[in-house]
Amino acid sequence: MGEAVKRAGERQGELDIEEIEAAIVNALVQRTVLPPYEELRDLHKALLGHIQTLMPLAERQVDRLNRGTVAWYTKRSRLNTIPHEVTQGLGSGLQSADWHVRSLGYTCQFLLDNSGLAHRRDR
Repeated sequence: MGEAVKRAGERQGELDIEEIEAAIVNALVQRTVLPPYEELRDLHKALLGHIQTLMPLAERQVDRLNRGTVAWYTKRSRLNTIPHEVTQGLGSGLQSADWHVRSLGYTCQFLLDNSGLAHRRDR
């Protein structure tokens, strides 16, 4: 992760949690008809940006857990799969693009849930 991402993570108050949640909802919505590829491409780009911003925050939160516990191991394992997931492209078809965007939506939700930001918002 670059220095700009680290700085963004340190400025948590400036993150637009509602924008992140809207992208997650758009990624996970049940569709009866697949959207245009361009729409999925734009959503993919937005999710990747949110994932890049949330990743260091979630890693810090997970690293605070007791190492060796089931909770730590489960979350750490999930974090370890994310770099591979984000390098996957959308694919050439609508179904593969829709599937990948949905997968990134779940990943973004996991990161938001484990970033400490959702807890701050509830206060």
